[in-house]
Amino acid sequence: MKKGKVLLKYRENNQIKEIKSIIKKRSYEVIFIIHPNTTQKEKEEIIEKYSNFILQEGEIISKNIWGDKELAYPIKKLTTGYYVILNFRDYPENVEKLIQTMRNDEKIIRFMVTRMDYKED
Repeated sequence: MKKGKVLLKYRENNQIKEIKSIIKKRSYEVIFIIHPNTTQKEKEEIIEKYSNFILQEGEIISKNIWGDKELAYPIKKLTTGYYVILNFRDYPENVEKLIQTMRNDEKIIRFMVTRMDYKED
């Protein structure tokens, strides 16, 4: 658990104390499609890059590599892509950083992050 933003400040014995929110890790699933023109080595490096990004403070529950699949509809004039699914637990602010990183990666043609299991959080 991490300490979040300050919810309340109060004075006790001439000292200012703060009550902060507690942020828990949450369960997420990310599915991303890698550009089909990348080599197998580059695909492995991309998967390793995002796995390591998650493992900085989070944990990977499962990694499912579907491989090359035909897209349901063309994306950027492409008809196939390399599918990867990662189920993980991490802090919400790290997931926002993951989204920004994937958005800026030219080799990722599409991705979607979904929060899983609202009841456990």
